[in-house]
Amino acid sequence: MNAGTGGDVIVVGGGVIGSGIAFELAKRGAKVTLIERGRIGGEASGASAGIISLPTRPWFSPERIELGQISLERYPALVAELEERTGIGIDYWRPGEWSIAVDEAHAEAEDAVAAWQLGMGLHIEEVPVDEARRREPSLPESLVTARFHPDVGSLSVRRLSQALAAAAKQLGATVLEETPVGALRREGERVTGVRLLDREIGADTTVLAAGAWTRLLGDALGAPLPTKPIKGQLIAFANAPLRPACIIAGHGGYVRPRPDGTTLVAATEEDVGFDRRVTGEGVAWLLELTRTLCPVLLQGEVAETWTGLRPGTETANPLIGPVPGYAGLWVSAGHFRTGAKEAPATAALVAEALTTGEIPALLRPFAPAAQGISA
Repeated sequence: MNAGTGGDVIVVGGGVIGSGIAFELAKRGAKVTLIERGRIGGEASGASAGIISLPTRPWFSPERIELGQISLERYPALVAELEERTGIGIDYWRPGEWSIAVDEAHAEAEDAVAAWQLGMGLHIEEVPVDEARRREPSLPESLVTARFHPDVGSLSVRRLSQALAAAAKQLGATVLEETPVGALRREGERVTGVRLLDREIGADTTVLAAGAWTRLLGDALGAPLPTKPIKGQLIAFANAPLRPACIIAGHGGYVRPRPDGTTLVAATEEDVGFDRRVTGEGVAWLLELTRTLCPVLLQGEVAETWTGLRPGTETANPLIGPVPGYAGLWVSAGHFRTGAKEAPATAALVAEALTTGEIPALLRPFAPAAQGISA
């Protein structure tokens, strides 16, 4: 098999992170090949609830919080640009989000998060319980606290990924779907591209953005990239007598009205490997969450159940940067539950680094070497 000639950059993985990087690179004039083993947006991006919310995790590093805030601000213009370029509807809207608690223990936790958010200058409305239930009648009668976040939105992460890939293609990128990467090409300690089933493609830089599967590509080289799948089970309801107008979050999950008239409830968090089964235990947890956050949905019918494999990491942070010991190899994977929330900023910063040769300061803490990962 003869080695083919490829772009300056190969991006392996067509989810929201990989497709976003391909788009941002193509906008900067780079020659890009985006390779996806299935369909664009078909894995974690396709299963995502697609909620673009405020930072809610005070234990995140300042850099990770900033990735989310930059992305939140970029979304309206990015969606408008992509829809105009491609004609793909991304279903982006900003209904706002209720953050609620139905018992004192969770109320205290929500109070602490809200104080932290207000300290960052985020827009949060403190709403008396009676007023909250008047504005959102689907909220539970057991409500103890309620806050409204008007800037929170939602979208289809699958359609976003597809639009990013389509826009990248319009700008000159090559997009290969249904194309598994068999291995990485290497010459000594330099990675020079990828091996496909029927050919090889060369590149100056290869970016691994294959979500939970990234580790498998690194293992074949002996490069430690400790990503891992964290299963999330989701359920959607239809034809309830009442459905929420806004997103409802709290008690470890969330409820999101969808444009098709159904309402999803998500999601479990299970470290069980590449297990895609919808389980009775998982559905039971989701039903209890529904009873807590939006009990009226239980009067409807179960329209759909599904799972997704989120890309977690053993470092509890995404891996973004050059892979130690392998020139020409980058990684951008492991955003866990916040991939859609952090994708626009991640993609733009990775593209900036690869086209200028300078790694932005905001990305440096996420580099594998900075997280103690060595060759």
